[in-house]
Amino acid sequence: MRRPRVTVIVVLASLAALACGGATRMSSAAFTSNLSVNGNAITVDAVSNYFQVMPGTAVQPGTSTPIATGSVNTLSLAFGTVPSAQTFTNVFTVKNVSAQTQTATLGLSGVGQLASAAFASSGTASATLVSGASSTVQMTTSSTVAGLGSGTLRLGLGGSTWLYRDYGATVTEAPEAPTSVTATSQPAAAIHVGWAASSTTVNLSGYDVYRATGAGPFAKITVSPVSGTSYTDATATDGTTYTYKLRAVATGGAASVYSGTAAATADGIAPSGPTAVTLANGGGQGSAYINLANESGVSVSVTLPASSVASDTVRVTLSNGAASVSKTAPAPAGGGSVTVSAINASSLADGTVTISATSSDTVGNVSTTRTTTAPKDTVAPGAPTASYVDVKNVADEITGVAEANASLVANQTAPSASGPYSATADAAGSFTITVAVLKHLTVTYVVTATDAAGNASAATTATFADVQ
Repeated sequence: MRRPRVTVIVVLASLAALACGGATRMSSAAFTSNLSVNGNAITVDAVSNYFQVMPGTAVQPGTSTPIATGSVNTLSLAFGTVPSAQTFTNVFTVKNVSAQTQTATLGLSGVGQLASAAFASSGTASATLVSGASSTVQMTTSSTVAGLGSGTLRLGLGGSTWLYRDYGATVTEAPEAPTSVTATSQPAAAIHVGWAASSTTVNLSGYDVYRATGAGPFAKITVSPVSGTSYTDATATDGTTYTYKLRAVATGGAASVYSGTAAATADGIAPSGPTAVTLANGGGQGSAYINLANESGVSVSVTLPASSVASDTVRVTLSNGAASVSKTAPAPAGGGSVTVSAINASSLADGTVTISATSSDTVGNVSTTRTTTAPKDTVAPGAPTASYVDVKNVADEITGVAEANASLVANQTAPSASGPYSATADAAGSFTITVAVLKHLTVTYVVTATDAAGNASAATTATFADVQ
């Protein structure tokens, strides 16, 4: 009776060890399928009783070093440095060495740089293999996680929670290269380089920018990785064409493959500036004013030199203090004048308005500025007073008071139309308008005052009886 008791103790001890994973991680490979303890037969299970594992033909990128080494109990996976997300086929082979059909399973843990592991025969992480059948394993690295990764790949027996083997797996995954690279000339011979972000979002340090001229070699021009998706090259030389490409860089230094390229020519030469600028539709005396009538549609004439080209742009700016308004128009090819119209100056206060004109090229280089000034006055004078002076046998008069130096106009509306009759107010605002000779009639005049800016007052209507 003592021998069976010893057998139970040994079996229970063995089962306890297996339940803790001992059959797959510590000494299962050291056991044969059958053991004898004090004459008692004990069967010990292990992954090797079901599967054989053989390294495949996959090698680390750029080398002849196999990724997989070892066997079912000692397999190790080292992918080396992977420059871009890819699928490695035939990493290793799993063969069913048991007498029955078995299901093999795969699972990744702790290594985000490895996106998936699958059997080639099924395309999934599970493969059902008849006795003697085998399947290669393919593994895909991540397009979103970069840097050094270290974890495990588990090979397990389907239907069992404790029959498995964990294999160490290491990989240094480079980030994915940026895409859609552009290069655009900017003022002062600078070149703006832009790109679409890498798909890598984990452990991405930034981007290195490389530059070449002509067929020359590319050289890195950034001191440290750029964190954003644009870079301005301020070291370009005017008139030189540059080609740019980029690499994404992971934390730790692993770099992606190169992006596509983009080229631009540095341009730091501004067009020649305008030679003249004038107010084209000024009102009032000398057609020099911005007034109530034209403030919402100011026109400015700009004269350009013969070097002007049609791709240049003329910009006119009206300003008074901190306020300004601008409008552009295409420059005339070969020089000449262009009128920039419909500039709304309503937002500018009355006073002296500065009119500035420049010419810029397609890159944005801006010429020297040509300026002039124009007074802005949008306040109409008050309506004039009007009195009729009946002078016997000579022309009658209308007298009154208006804004100082205003121009006065009187038009007879009854008993018939005549005029206009005009005069200018003196510095005190007094005026006298000589009108027609009338006798024994009732006469009506409409009198308006216009200031120097061309703003007209409200009309004063006066009716008088001419008795002489």
